[in-house]
Amino acid sequence: MMKIPFYKHRKFYEAITTIISNFALWNFFTGRLYTGILKAIPFPIMNCYACPASVFSCPIGTLSHMMVMAKFPFYTLGILTSVSIPFGRFICGWICPFGFFQDMLYKVRTKKFKMPKKLEYFKYLMLIFPVLLLPFICKKHLFCMICPVGTVEAGIYWVGFHENIRRMAGWLFNFKVLVAVLIVAGSVFTKRPFCRFFCPLGAFFSLFNKISPIEFTHDKHLCTKCNHCQDVCPVDHKIYEDPNSPSCIRCLNCIRECKALDIKYPSLFSDIGKFQNSSK
Repeated sequence: MMKIPFYKHRKFYEAITTIISNFALWNFFTGRLYTGILKAIPFPIMNCYACPASVFSCPIGTLSHMMVMAKFPFYTLGILTSVSIPFGRFICGWICPFGFFQDMLYKVRTKKFKMPKKLEYFKYLMLIFPVLLLPFICKKHLFCMICPVGTVEAGIYWVGFHENIRRMAGWLFNFKVLVAVLIVAGSVFTKRPFCRFFCPLGAFFSLFNKISPIEFTHDKHLCTKCNHCQDVCPVDHKIYEDPNSPSCIRCLNCIRECKALDIKYPSLFSDIGKFQNSSK
């Protein structure tokens, strides 16, 4: 049995990724964007290109831009598939800054609500239409125009601190702010609403959970269907219903908590053995 000591520190890795992808903090004081060589890399997380501190490109913004240019996004798709084919949707659970932000908001003590699972299909519509199809037809970056991540990380800053940009802001910016407020406020009352229902990057990653060589396994004989796995899951998923569901962000919370769950490694890692936390 393999023990992974860093497993319990998932939030640490999310925080580190947030810092690394936004280390140009001085730009908040200079009013500039980072334009160095790293900006050419569409880092596979939801982090706005226009954020003054951001040092990477947003992969969704890059996909949308390539659609506007009527060019196939070989480079961006290569990066995204290279991290999702081996591990599925693990990016969402381990290194995405906006997912980390929503997790922190959910810790606010208040009444919590569960949302209908069918709403999770909406994120695929977000990927197909405002990211891929409509930008190709309309020649506009439609998802970027309403993206709550961009509003929180960049839009509010640029409009709030730069008079020329503030004069250009109109009803669209007000709509963006409304969307962002709903997402941020919703994160206090329900688990990761953006990740579950709206995120086009999460929709893309989720397509690979079923084909990833690393599989979650469920022992029906040990499972009592107590739903503790759902309680500890950041996306409110009952993993015993579908261990490799597209909904799962592979954070491993449930693996630590339940003896009925484990991970099956491909033959390449057969010498490592099955993962099982020492708490089991």
